[in-house]
Amino acid sequence: MTICQKYDCSLCCRDREVVLTRKDITKLLTYGHYEQVFARPSKYGHNIKELIFVDGECVFLKHNKCTVYANRPTACRIFPYCLDENGGCIDDECTHSKEFKNDESFMSYAQCQMDDIIDDIRKSMSFEGKCTE
Repeated sequence: MTICQKYDCSLCCRDREVVLTRKDITKLLTYGHYEQVFARPSKYGHNIKELIFVDGECVFLKHNKCTVYANRPTACRIFPYCLDENGGCIDDECTHSKEFKNDESFMSYAQCQMDDIIDDIRKSMSFEGKCTE
């Protein structure tokens, strides 16, 4: 059970920018979701996609529960871990941030997953503007 499940919390499913990796998109497509329903181009460009939020809520949030929880995007799995100007940190807006900070296993996992997200963004940026045959 995750800390979020323990407290029945879905704060991270509201008013966020959630970057989707290519692996996240592929996984959601594999489970029958349509990309145009859950993903949009990021305002940051560079072939980056973001999760769609409608009226401030993630498209996968129904009755305060994530409908794709087992297959949720990487950024959702590691919330409240995020980046600031100093590197990885825990978002203090998370009601349970102290528990996450004290969970060494979570912190290690989150940093590794954040590295994967950053690597995916770099790869997406390197493909922009290249011709394909």
